[in-house]
Amino acid sequence: MFAIMLGCMLFGITGVEAVHADAGTIIYGQEVSLEYALENSPEVVKAVIDREVVVIKPHLTPLYTLGSKHARKSTNAESPIIEYDELETLPMTTTIGTAFSTAAQAQASIILANNNLVSINETLVFKGINGYLADGVTLDGGWFVACIKDKDSGGNPIVVPVNGVSSGSVTNSIPGLPQGTIVIRGMRTGSEKQVRTAPLAAVPSQKQQFMQKGIIETEETTYFELAQSIADVKWGKTEITDFAIFEHKQTTETDTLLGKKRMIKMANKYNDNKLEATYFQEGIWWQAGKDFRLPANATRADLISMMKTIFIGNASSNTKIMFAGADVVETINKVDYNQVIYPGKPGQAFGLDVQRIIYGQYTLLIVSEPAFDDLLMQDHSLVIDEAYLYKYYQGWQSINLDNKALGRSDSKSQIFIDIFCYVLKNAKAHTRVILV
Repeated sequence: MFAIMLGCMLFGITGVEAVHADAGTIIYGQEVSLEYALENSPEVVKAVIDREVVVIKPHLTPLYTLGSKHARKSTNAESPIIEYDELETLPMTTTIGTAFSTAAQAQASIILANNNLVSINETLVFKGINGYLADGVTLDGGWFVACIKDKDSGGNPIVVPVNGVSSGSVTNSIPGLPQGTIVIRGMRTGSEKQVRTAPLAAVPSQKQQFMQKGIIETEETTYFELAQSIADVKWGKTEITDFAIFEHKQTTETDTLLGKKRMIKMANKYNDNKLEATYFQEGIWWQAGKDFRLPANATRADLISMMKTIFIGNASSNTKIMFAGADVVETINKVDYNQVIYPGKPGQAFGLDVQRIIYGQYTLLIVSEPAFDDLLMQDHSLVIDEAYLYKYYQGWQSINLDNKALGRSDSKSQIFIDIFCYVLKNAKAHTRVILV
């Protein structure tokens, strides 16, 4: 029977592209037939060797693992178009846009870098500008404070000093305010009988993401299945499927990180060459809201600055995950730590092997991300606040096809469809860290 099958193999492989790696051959657009196996790896079907095939997997897929198992919210989405709403809190500070230097003013308009940030009745604290006691001469040990009385025709706040300086005949006047002075927003303060103030209107802004359809297909001929029943190497449908799914996860990390959101109409031979909507998701690398440049010869002080950038602001969690390229991991491990910033014990978190950096109440979990190395971005890393990592998906779908019954070929196919996307909400909670 085996000799008959070998005699039937008349033609080579055409119209496909094969990649010959250091171990094995990987090919797209080709079913695993006995002919293909004999030409590319004959020992799989006839050599007398150890039945177990060692599949070399130098790459893990930590980002896919985190998103699949620990995303804050996984939603069964019916449409490939995902719309979600976000409302970001207003900044607490602005600056003096144009210096104020007019003397003896009990009230006056001041120009801020962002006049729309403040409203009537709001108190303003001017960082670094001295405040005075009621005599207007004696320093009170604090910073100058004013309250917004109104806004002028240009939208600039008209302020009244709370602890101003004595100038001329005015005991409580506005001191000089240099350009660039930091102005801190305070509460809206009412008078004795006042019960109303400027109403606050807040509506979330809508954002959009696309789910991307990943498709995996394997195919084995009847001859290959028969040959496998007497083969000395354990390499059949199960092993091929396992490898195909892993390869899908590995390549998925490219789009998950660096994809750009777009819908295009595309035709190919697997959709009968018909123009059809094809959706691409935006990678989470572009969704992060902060950046930090880490020196390649980083010191303890550099790591402290990095931790401050990563953790401070926007209701961030006290524990975050850094997916790091090889150069970033190397740089972090070369730092001479002390009792202010120090490494924690390596271990596992979220199903991943991690090392830790601890600074005060903050813990950074570091995971080696092979995808950055594959993309020649060894000096890049992405810090994610897992509390704001969302996954939208339709779930894995599997389809078994009997191609013989369909009149297509004497083979069987397995198809897996993975439709999903990731969203990083609260953008400022996530940081890109790049070596410089």
